[in-house]
Amino acid sequence: MTRRKIILVLFAITMILVAAFTGCSSNTGTQQNSQTDGQNSNREQAYDFSWKDKNGNTIRLSELEGKVVLLDFWATWCGPCKMTIPYVEQLYENYENKGVEVIGVNLDQGVEESTIIEFVKEKGMKYLVIRDASGNVSSKYGVTSIPRFFFIDKQGRIANIVIGYKDDMYQVFSEELDKLLEE
Repeated sequence: MTRRKIILVLFAITMILVAAFTGCSSNTGTQQNSQTDGQNSNREQAYDFSWKDKNGNTIRLSELEGKVVLLDFWATWCGPCKMTIPYVEQLYENYENKGVEVIGVNLDQGVEESTIIEFVKEKGMKYLVIRDASGNVSSKYGVTSIPRFFFIDKQGRIANIVIGYKDDMYQVFSEELDKLLEE
């Protein structure tokens, strides 16, 4: 190979690696849009989307009004996403009978559905996982890095956004869910 070809190959590999790693965030849990302090009327309405349940029925996010919803945008290749799964699962188990819906939104593209299903089983994810392989839902929510969590209040409005993994995320997320349940 000529020197020029080697440089081009190395440049291409570098660009691929940069693209792969910028989509996954190891952010320390930056919180944005926190509006649980009495400014509830200023909250932005969550983008309404739909998915098929196990019986093939179409379900819309807006049909969950009256419940608090935790949306978790993630992918199988994202290290910080994998680290959050046990916490999200614990939240699901502790809040499923308290009026909280936990929905994992998988962003893997070009991956067979059977691979996602197997990953979910291996990780013990009992909460609802839906796919957004087209990226339509994540783009409506402005998701540019993952994991990214949206806390949606009982009126279907975005109350808080948390980006990345945190060691104390179970406690932080529990406090947020408790506040929203009390509203």
